[in-house]
Amino acid sequence: MKIIKNILILLVVFSLSACELPHKNQPNIIVILTDDLDIKLMPYLPKTNQLIGEQGASFTNYFITTPLCCPSRASMLRGQYAHNTDIMENSPGFIRFFKLQEEETALPVWLQKAGYQTALIGKYLNNYPTNAGRNYVPPGWSDWQVFMDVKNSRTAYYNYILSENGKLVEYHEAETDYSTDVFKAKSLEFINTNLTANAPFFLLVSTYAPHGPSTPAARHANLFNDLQYPHNPSFHEPDLADKPKVIQALSQTGDDFDAGDANALFQKRAQSVQAVDELVEEIIQTLQVHNALENTYVIFTSDNGFHMGEHGLTSGKGTAYEEDIHVPLLIRGPGIPAGGVIAQMAANIDLAPTIAEMANAAPPSFVDGRSFMPCLRNQKTIWRNGLLLEFGYIRDNEQNSAGGDSETDNALVGVPGGKYRGIRFENYTYVEYSGGEIEFYDLLNDPYQLDNLASQLSAATLTDLHAQLQALQNCAGAECQKLEDNLKIEIK
Repeated sequence: MKIIKNILILLVVFSLSACELPHKNQPNIIVILTDDLDIKLMPYLPKTNQLIGEQGASFTNYFITTPLCCPSRASMLRGQYAHNTDIMENSPGFIRFFKLQEEETALPVWLQKAGYQTALIGKYLNNYPTNAGRNYVPPGWSDWQVFMDVKNSRTAYYNYILSENGKLVEYHEAETDYSTDVFKAKSLEFINTNLTANAPFFLLVSTYAPHGPSTPAARHANLFNDLQYPHNPSFHEPDLADKPKVIQALSQTGDDFDAGDANALFQKRAQSVQAVDELVEEIIQTLQVHNALENTYVIFTSDNGFHMGEHGLTSGKGTAYEEDIHVPLLIRGPGIPAGGVIAQMAANIDLAPTIAEMANAAPPSFVDGRSFMPCLRNQKTIWRNGLLLEFGYIRDNEQNSAGGDSETDNALVGVPGGKYRGIRFENYTYVEYSGGEIEFYDLLNDPYQLDNLASQLSAATLTDLHAQLQALQNCAGAECQKLEDNLKIEIK
């Protein structure tokens, strides 16, 4: 009888150990998501470059398929193109995401099912929590510390309200209320709590910086006062005759954005990301103190890029030009060789399936993107030849379905003919605007997109490009991946 009792005790212990084993080896995952950060700002994030990029991998061809805050974030959380999330603009944004119940099957839900503690700290989706109730916390989040709707960007660095797990808390004008610092403190608390509890965790910390008005912390307000915005040949592009009329019209609004304006804004943007750089450093230091750095993936990126004077435009985002769609992506973590450079085309639709693979979680079949873990491990794999670019509710006859956008720096919002669909090939960009205009750029010979070659393409080539775009803009799931793999350019 005593022998049987001992056997039963051993079986119970073994069963408990078997249940706990997956959690012991599951890596932690941290995503640091900035807002409107463009590639030109990366030199002013030295700690981020050193602690993540140099200790891991840097992607040279990472793209945002719909370069606006809310569509991009929805795609990140669902692994889907915007035509499948149906979040095509910043407005209605969260309202539609909530109505379609897309949160119920988004990334944090997958991770919770895999045994993860999950946290979102900072910015969520535009117009949150409209129509959901002021105390609403979406499914899948163990810890929820999120901006209430920021309709006026002046309330995003100071004088804002956070939903702290459904409780509304006001922050004011004290130096300690600076939002990036508040998010840092909350992130460190979440990390410390879960490392102490030996619980695998996923943290998405989403700063408002460097989004306008790009308010820096007081300690950084006098840095970079002589900084000049680095101009490329497309800055104040002198000849826009080959550009679509919608782009020409936006360059002739009377809002003159000269080199001085670009310098002043760039200085503030560089100042505002210094607190982000400090956030990165303290997160890495905290992981080191707990001996958890080698078991944690740390991802740094942006929701979209930002243009400032390129192609005659003022400052903003939302276009299909490289300044808006091409953003930084740095990743360090288990099995990722230090100093790696990855040239394969990756996109925000790939983040959710990649994180799922990191966590050994199963993404749903609706996911359009693919895990780029094989690229991080230097494994040979079939990879895409291009990505879909899309913006705007064309079906709504050019009208924003919520009656306006909650941000003022989205150049093409509400502009007749400005909605677009396109393909970013490896070396070419093809774009069709809803008003019927077309752009085509040879990025190998014209990386700054100065010469629109659409008028020089044959009817056969245009027909072929249009057919590929039509198929891609209606794809879903594995079909998207197959179409991406078969994209091709044949100049006839």
